[in-house]
Amino acid sequence: MDYGILLFIFIIFIAIIIGIIFYYSRKISLLNRKIQEEYSRAQQQAQLSFNSWVQQYSQQLRTQMEQTIKQQYENILNQWKMQTEEQIRRDAIERSINTILGKVGEEFSPVFLAEKYNVNLKDFRHLGSPVDFIAFKGLSDEADPEIIFIEIKSGKSTRLTDRERKIQDAIKAGKVKYEVVNINDLIGEVKEKILKE
Repeated sequence: MDYGILLFIFIIFIAIIIGIIFYYSRKISLLNRKIQEEYSRAQQQAQLSFNSWVQQYSQQLRTQMEQTIKQQYENILNQWKMQTEEQIRRDAIERSINTILGKVGEEFSPVFLAEKYNVNLKDFRHLGSPVDFIAFKGLSDEADPEIIFIEIKSGKSTRLTDRERKIQDAIKAGKVKYEVVNINDLIGEVKEKILKE
């Protein structure tokens, strides 16, 4: 295996990780700002509701009940704030980590798949959509090539989308062609159509 390529891949991997960390740290910062804004808005709305309710009762009840209700409100609000903020942060961090690892894993999966399918790293081609990779097994080794379509899934589910399933079905049904097209012929056909119109 060419160590120069592996070093280059490792450097790119590190650059991607740094970029992704920077990107998601900004996202988390924005999320924290939104949480603070929502907290302030909720606190203001709750305060308005509370004041309206208190004004409906006499001055005597207002004094007695205000302290009790205000304390309960603050306790509930603080408890809600702690639970919700912690949950939102934990969820955001978990999603960020899963997304980063999924993307990095998908981009570097040929390194892991090369040995599994006995394919030279040079023979992998990244498409991204509707399949992630096409491997031309044996092409660099001057052997009879075998073409392998590879869809990478991150996460627990290996379920294909409708488009991916259609591609898989077409391949299994042998609906695969190899076409050689001369660009001059194509240009000539387009030119003829234009002149006819």
